[in-house]
Amino acid sequence: MKKARHHFDRLILWYLGVIFAITFIGSYYGLIYLITALMHMVMIFMVLRISGITARSGPRAWLRWCYPLFLLMPLHYEVELVGTIFHGGVVFDELVKGWDRWLFSGHPHQYLADLLPGPWWREFFHLMYITYYFIIAGGFFCAWHRGRTSGNGETGYYESRDFLRYVFIFLGTFCSYMLIFIVFPVIGPLDDRFLRFSGYGVLGPFIDLLYTVGDSSAGAFPSSHIGEAVVVYLLLRPKSLPIRAVSISLIVCLTISTIYGAFHYSIDAAAGLVSGLLFYLIWSWIYSRLGMEPNATKEKIRTTEA
Repeated sequence: MKKARHHFDRLILWYLGVIFAITFIGSYYGLIYLITALMHMVMIFMVLRISGITARSGPRAWLRWCYPLFLLMPLHYEVELVGTIFHGGVVFDELVKGWDRWLFSGHPHQYLADLLPGPWWREFFHLMYITYYFIIAGGFFCAWHRGRTSGNGETGYYESRDFLRYVFIFLGTFCSYMLIFIVFPVIGPLDDRFLRFSGYGVLGPFIDLLYTVGDSSAGAFPSSHIGEAVVVYLLLRPKSLPIRAVSISLIVCLTISTIYGAFHYSIDAAAGLVSGLLFYLIWSWIYSRLGMEPNATKEKIRTTEA
């Protein structure tokens, strides 16, 4: 079978190449940037190798089509480091707090938890915050499952247009947020969070651990969690009315949870909703202009109503 490198593979390679160039030039300021540049060179080599896999089933197929998910955490974690090349660690929280105060006549993250006090509300909204990870992973595998076929006696996964479009637009949105965080770092109201929630409950400390291990402290504005959840919904567009209602409810609860738990300013959440829609439209347009995917299946995949 002829090897095919798809649009989303090229998008990842371009992004890794840009970050490689930035960090390689930035190695003048310290060894850590040279190490980061070399790590991106390794990731570029790995993507080139993985994107050449032609297996349609088994572990190699899983690796071929799911490797973008494995890149999300390291690429998100590095934005604070990469951004210091441009602004030396300066953050723009005071500017964003001014926007927050102007739009909402105050800072809702400072009093929302007081309006809904108690351990049950605290655990509920922390649970809703964690649903982000299930939305991202679940949406990806849902789109991948729609590319399954048993035509001509073969079983496995193939290059369906719907799945290739899904991955490209989602990754384009993700890369857009990462670039924004690099040039416009905002920490968010995490100091308020630690004063209010640190050490309390079951899920709160778990989320704080996730922040420590795999999140960047400069990626608050706009909220990529909310924006990416919006893009996933728009890409999948469930036809079942109950599933649609549940999906929208999860996005609403996720939005409230980012403010309730003082992960984001309210303006971050609002910007996440708007930017999610805008990035979906922008990257959908870009994808439509790129032309036919190599080896993409021409048949329209019948989506299973959830």
